[in-house]
Amino acid sequence: MNADELIRSGLLEAYVLGQASPEEVRLVEGLRASDARVQEELEAIEVALEQHALQQSVAPPPALKAAIMGRIGEQNARTTTPVLPITTVPERRTNWLVAASIGGLVLSAAMNFLQYQELKNVRTELARLENDRSVLAQELQVQRTSLERTTEQLAITTDPHRETVLLNGVGTAVGSKARIYWDKASHAVHIDPLSLAALPEGKQYQLWALVDGKPVDAGVIAKGDAADTLQAMKDVPAAQAFAVTIEQEGGSPTPTLEAMVLLGNV
Repeated sequence: MNADELIRSGLLEAYVLGQASPEEVRLVEGLRASDARVQEELEAIEVALEQHALQQSVAPPPALKAAIMGRIGEQNARTTTPVLPITTVPERRTNWLVAASIGGLVLSAAMNFLQYQELKNVRTELARLENDRSVLAQELQVQRTSLERTTEQLAITTDPHRETVLLNGVGTAVGSKARIYWDKASHAVHIDPLSLAALPEGKQYQLWALVDGKPVDAGVIAKGDAADTLQAMKDVPAAQAFAVTIEQEGGSPTPTLEAMVLLGNV
């Protein structure tokens, strides 16, 4: 809380009247030491309370002074010390008015403090709602991104103008499969790994396009979570077949034929 918020909160009035909690006292005294405006406001409140009490006080009636002086004269004449039956009603009335004025200030400070507490609770609730809104917005963005990716992949796999090539397992990878979606017009190639087995650390699958019997690098296949989704590979202008080999992570300029795991003709 800064000095401006403290001045508006009603805590300074509660502090002056001794109604603040220990935590609030520490807060007021801390800001009082660091911000001159708080000290000035405290002094202004103290002066206002004193002036208010003085304004609400009631002067004793003039007849009271005459009665007191008469009693003093009688005392001097009798040389005794009588007890003067001076009424205390005005004093009681004055005390009551001062107490009432101070009570009004206490009530006002208490109302300000309650309003401050309510405002603080509202701000806390608003912060929580804003945090919830931010989380929901992030989740919505994740879902929107996932939907866009799914829609894009669906458009690729259902495009009748794309050539679909099924790659089957060979050698020790019999049973493994993958599917190629090749747009001959744009030369774009996508691969769906389908059932490729996980590889040990340092190894990675690499796609090759066989052009006139020669293998052409078509890119490495992503590992991890991306290995289960449709992946964009390098463009291929022409090919008679596609093959997948196991290479060192990052790919190889030439295929390791004995490590070929998938092969499919166009």
